[in-house]
Amino acid sequence: MDRLLIFIIFNLLATVTSDSINCATTKRGEAVTFTCTDQKNLTALDTAPANTTSIEIFDSKIPSVHGHAFSRFAASLVTLDLHGSGIEFIDQSAFIGLTKLEKLILWGNKLRTVPRDWFAYTYSLKTLDLSFNFIEVIDYAVFQMLSNLENFYFDYNQIKFIDYTMFAYLKSLKNVKFEKNPLSWGYRAHLTWQLENQHVKYTEQYENWGWMNVAIKECTDSGYGEIPTDTVLDCIVAKLLDFTHKVFSTEIGQSSNVCANQAIGLVQCVRSQNRTYNTDNETVRKILEDYAAILLPMSKSRGRFSSPIYL
Repeated sequence: MDRLLIFIIFNLLATVTSDSINCATTKRGEAVTFTCTDQKNLTALDTAPANTTSIEIFDSKIPSVHGHAFSRFAASLVTLDLHGSGIEFIDQSAFIGLTKLEKLILWGNKLRTVPRDWFAYTYSLKTLDLSFNFIEVIDYAVFQMLSNLENFYFDYNQIKFIDYTMFAYLKSLKNVKFEKNPLSWGYRAHLTWQLENQHVKYTEQYENWGWMNVAIKECTDSGYGEIPTDTVLDCIVAKLLDFTHKVFSTEIGQSSNVCANQAIGLVQCVRSQNRTYNTDNETVRKILEDYAAILLPMSKSRGRFSSPIYL
């Protein structure tokens, strides 16, 4: 019996040791940071001080986060960073009680939804980073619960639809990243308008829709319909063609007549097959749509015309 008891105790200690072997606690003044890597679960949290202000777990393989996982740190936790940990599921009550939490970092996981119950008690949250996941849906109630949010990052996900009016609830919002989501141009245009009206910084290195927003406003104000109708797109194409024509009409542009002739030939080629009697502007718009549909998968597969990828 004694040997059995010793064996059980030994195994329990071995489990705790193996889970926490890649963890460390650092203290700077009142700030207490608990950092872990190469974890398979959250049992290492049992070794963290109760007054921990920051938890950072990364480069791990943690499939799920259970309910009340961080409640022991409710009185002190300010930053919770679980990036790059392969998380697929987070229980709806995982963050319950974290009323002092200001930063929730979840980028680089495998999450697909963002439920409202995560934020039932996170009144103080200022930064929410959901980048580089597989998120398709963000519960609209989330926006109503994060009135103090300043930084909201959900770029590189799979979000196709989002109600731009919900961002009005984020009255403290300063920065947003939403690029590399499969949003249709209409949803994207609405969202950028909303963010501009709230004076929120959203301009990204890879996507800048500022020029198109100006054209959209001019076209809608001129009676070409409301986004996301094709008549607005046709109007934008017309403005783009007019601008291009002016550039090619300058002395500098005279040396580029070859490009102009090729562009004219492309339109005429499509026009000859135009069985729906589209206008030239509609024809050019469809050409641009076709090119957009082709270039994205080619870029992903590192095919021709793809941008250089630096590792």
